[in-house]
Amino acid sequence: MDPDRVEQVMTNLIDNAIRHTREGGFVTVKARIETDRLHVWITDSGVGIAKEDIPFVFERFYKADKARTRGKAGTGLGLAIAKHIVEAHGGEITVNSIKGEGTTFQFTLKRTLPVQS
Repeated sequence: MDPDRVEQVMTNLIDNAIRHTREGGFVTVKARIETDRLHVWITDSGVGIAKEDIPFVFERFYKADKARTRGKAGTGLGLAIAKHIVEAHGGEITVNSIKGEGTTFQFTLKRTLPVQS
């Protein structure tokens, strides 16, 4: 597991959550470490993603709901890059969202265990 790439995934997901959460909302990060896996959840109370947009959110340059993203900085690459990095590490990334209530991105990575001597 490349710590720099994992940090990039975290940065992309947290930045995305902050950009789409109104003042007074929340962004939470939770992690669970298991023997062979790392699980991370990034949850926000932001504007959410419409059900019809969810299948496309990891595509390059895709911006869900143009009204939702109007005036928001972003290239449309952050989620695509996050997915590429997670999958390159043998992991999986998913999204659950309810429009108007918020979004949770969850990813799981295989852990590389240190060699025991």
